[in-house]
Amino acid sequence: MTDSANQNPSQLPDSTEPPRRKRRWGRILRYWSRGLVRAITLDWFPGRRFLRKPPKATLAADAKAGVNVALLAFPQSIAYSLIAGLPPQFGLMSSAIGSATGPFFSGSRFIVLGPTNATAILMLTGLAATGLPPDQRMAAVPLFVLMVGFFMLIGALLRASLLVNYISRTVVTGYITAAAALIFVNQIQNALGFDIGDASTFLGIVTSTVKSVGQTHYPELGIAAATLVANWAILRWLPKLPNVVITLLVAVGLGFGFEYMGWHLAYLSGFSLGDLGFLRGKFDFDLIGALAGPALALAFVSVLEGTSIGKTLASKSGRRIDVNQEMYAMGLSNAASAVFGGMNSSGSLTRSVLSDSSGARSPLASVFAGLFVLVLMFTVGRGIQYIPTAALAVVVMGIAMSLFNRHNIMMALRTTRSDTIVFLVTCGSALLLQIDLAIYLGAFTSIILFLRKAGSPELVEYNFNDEGHLAELAPRTRRSVPGISIMHAEGDLFFGSTDIFDQQIRQIIRDPSLKVIILRLKNARNLDATAAAAISELHGFLQKSGRHLVISGAGREVTRVLDNAGTIELVGKENFFREILSNPTLSTRDALMRATEILGRRDAEVRIFVDQNKKNDEE
Repeated sequence: MTDSANQNPSQLPDSTEPPRRKRRWGRILRYWSRGLVRAITLDWFPGRRFLRKPPKATLAADAKAGVNVALLAFPQSIAYSLIAGLPPQFGLMSSAIGSATGPFFSGSRFIVLGPTNATAILMLTGLAATGLPPDQRMAAVPLFVLMVGFFMLIGALLRASLLVNYISRTVVTGYITAAAALIFVNQIQNALGFDIGDASTFLGIVTSTVKSVGQTHYPELGIAAATLVANWAILRWLPKLPNVVITLLVAVGLGFGFEYMGWHLAYLSGFSLGDLGFLRGKFDFDLIGALAGPALALAFVSVLEGTSIGKTLASKSGRRIDVNQEMYAMGLSNAASAVFGGMNSSGSLTRSVLSDSSGARSPLASVFAGLFVLVLMFTVGRGIQYIPTAALAVVVMGIAMSLFNRHNIMMALRTTRSDTIVFLVTCGSALLLQIDLAIYLGAFTSIILFLRKAGSPELVEYNFNDEGHLAELAPRTRRSVPGISIMHAEGDLFFGSTDIFDQQIRQIIRDPSLKVIILRLKNARNLDATAAAAISELHGFLQKSGRHLVISGAGREVTRVLDNAGTIELVGKENFFREILSNPTLSTRDALMRATEILGRRDAEVRIFVDQNKKNDEE
């Protein structure tokens, strides 16, 4: 007898365990290495193609589109500076630097970066959250914008575009609606010629405005009314001309007339080259803590706003954009804007649409727009000081009114109950609380309602009736023969939906005749550790009660998750049947054969459990 035969079997090495463990660690390393590679596979400098000389026709088309965008961006940027409570050069530098920098890192011509009305209001409330006096808040702008860019870069590297897809568009609709109302009421003080102080919420602004109405400066009210009439007339009879530019030029002329008659007005603050500089601001850890929340909200809204615009325009041209790449470009453009003294850069709807409709052929159109804005800054920029504040306030209020999209609002209120709740929570909290907090509450509500739908499936027992149709099982006397239950687990099977197994267990407890459970996972998606553990617990419970679990229809990803979790080994490979792509029903057939083999009889009753939600959808 050999030595190996004399050894105790318990002392024999397990020749299969080390290779299996090695293979598992190999899979884990390959999984994380692939994720790391995906995280760093951004195109770090798509602008290198600009180094190749483009065709003259492309340059001409891009230059024309850039001029058109710059003529719109110049007055808009001044207006957005007023919304954010900042001097005009902040918006102008953001428009110039954002438009000129972003395309080198984006590679897309569909998004023109710069300040927007929706994000300007977040800058206003974010700066108010610092607790700094109004005359010192400008010092916090570079740090604020730099933090926004930092959050965007982190999101791009972590491939956070997937998270953006789970945020309901209703959240953005609710936010923009509330922001429009906040912008409108915040400009009433400028149109009437008084200062309400440091109010930053909708209710606070309305209350302070009502209390200060008695301080109305009537020359300011007069120039505001005259500007409103001029703007209406231009829109009515000269709709094809740049109405904002012409309205402001008319307001400048009216301002000279008011001054000649002795009616003094308030004007925008001018700027000179000496006012421009690099990273002129306040930097300390207390300020970072105060700005962290508003900066994250501003980055989040900027990404949602910019990418939604880009997706819409790209789809019309039969193309697509990489959201992570666009996020990366926005992050770097915000960092550049912070260095040169600008405000936040996001994707502008009006300027992006104008660039596309003006015949832009490449991202160079946005670069030209930024350069032309710089030219306007250093040529006619000094004329900003002649624009009456009340006149620009009327223009801003008109922009705010254009943000009220009745179609989107009614869609959010009428489509589903979840959309209605999300819209009311987002819009209502933005009007009652700080607007950046409303973003988080709206997103949180949207996710919670989604998880509630995905994690609450109801199972109904089905069987074949006397006519041979699949129908809901009516109360009747159970057959005495042992039964086989086929449970269809469909949809997202993750930590939020594992109650499906508890419900199934309750069904099993009520009917002791069921002996074999076939868990069909053909349409199950997004399995995780919690779902795998629930399946293992179901197997353990069935074993204790003398029953059996058989799994069928598992696809490649489901098999990988269950194998890594040890569930397949626990259930037994003889009770696990993978999906056969060439014939999806074969796995269920094999599972039924295995179930009848376990029972040792072929007259077993077969019952089918399906998702009640799916049944309702089909009806």
